[in-house]
Amino acid sequence: MHRPNSIREILDILELHGEDARILAGGQTLVPMMAMRVASPAHLIDLALAHELHQFDVTKGALRVGAGVTQSTLEGWDQLALKQPLLEMMFPWVAHSPIRNRGTVCGSIAHADPSAEMVLALMTLGGSVTLASKKRERTVNAADFFLGALQTSREPNELIVSAEFPMQSAETGFGFAEYGYRHGDFAVVAVAVVRNGKSWTIGFGGVDDTVKVFRIEASSIGEVDEHINKLASTIEVREDPTATSGLRRHLMRTLGARAVNQAFEFKGNYQS
Repeated sequence: MHRPNSIREILDILELHGEDARILAGGQTLVPMMAMRVASPAHLIDLALAHELHQFDVTKGALRVGAGVTQSTLEGWDQLALKQPLLEMMFPWVAHSPIRNRGTVCGSIAHADPSAEMVLALMTLGGSVTLASKKRERTVNAADFFLGALQTSREPNELIVSAEFPMQSAETGFGFAEYGYRHGDFAVVAVAVVRNGKSWTIGFGGVDDTVKVFRIEASSIGEVDEHINKLASTIEVREDPTATSGLRRHLMRTLGARAVNQAFEFKGNYQS
């Protein structure tokens, strides 16, 4: 068990142990996996004392969230609805309060579950992830970071330093809708919508091994709904023990219409 005090120390340990090391931030994914013997890392690297990772700020046109920032910390930020309304809409749907109190934003992103709200937000907003190793730092667009279900482009010797959620214009509209069998369960389907004038970005979570994002031009709600109905009929949608593909396609349409209407009528005090 390692408890480094800085990013530099963390990177030294990762460089030395690589595949045999795992990052422990909130522990809401890793600890259950260890308890079930799914994961048995030789080295755990606890981020608790690396205080530089527990910061978030608005810089270079994006909300930058450090690897140690818990979901509840960001959820409780009094500027969240003004700076990133989509995240403010999503947080009540992320698991339960005890999980959000421990779980980190970047931990959810690192886990790369295609049903996870933070993954959906990062993809729909066109965000990025900053990774660092002992030899370099790089920023990877979300679309290139998520390779598949529970798969990312992070190398074994790299630390996710932060996630960046781009700011939008003051006229941007946001919408979000989700369905799960019980509140706090993983989403069967979740839909996020970002509207900038006639430009719409629509993200679907839970429908495939990665979040699916589509950008369309439309002048009315009816036009957007038509696009969503077409997408729900034509794109590949997974079928698993939790839901049939038919149910997921139905939810894409109904949740999509709800999120589109919310984005069209959005009148928040958003500040870019």
